[in-house]
Amino acid sequence: MSPNPITHPDLYDHLDLGGVLSPGVVTLSGHDRKIGWDIKKAKGKGGATTTRSSDDPTEFTASFKLADEEDFDAWPAFEAVINATVSGATPKAVDAYHPDLAENDIKSVVKASRVGTVHDGLGGQTKTVKLLEYRPPRKASGSPRGSKAGAKAPDPNQAALDEIK
Repeated sequence: MSPNPITHPDLYDHLDLGGVLSPGVVTLSGHDRKIGWDIKKAKGKGGATTTRSSDDPTEFTASFKLADEEDFDAWPAFEAVINATVSGATPKAVDAYHPDLAENDIKSVVKASRVGTVHDGLGGQTKTVKLLEYRPPRKASGSPRGSKAGAKAPDPNQAALDEIK
């Protein structure tokens, strides 16, 4: 269960990467958890079989609204954490925490790309980074068990129907 953003707004304003909190206010987007399915249609029949085929890493966007001197001073150290994930001979993922990422079981990330800075005309800036979830391989295949064919769902009006009888 996620923390309440009304009682814990500070948790939603920042992204924690490797123990370093992001400056400014972060907005996340595209952090959807997509499950891959292989759908095989039955020949000459209706319906299909489904087999779980993948559990691909999620790429998402983190936009950081920097609005004051403190935000601008803290940005280089935070960006260094992001850049460290792709520096050197071997990329190295960094732990990530934000309640919205935790909801989709995103725990570790690497830098995917850096978008150009956008100035707001009032002295503020938005720095945007695309991050790619690090998700080690694991078995993700299998077919779901179906519900019992012809099983009748409970009638929400059954109590009223019984009373009428």
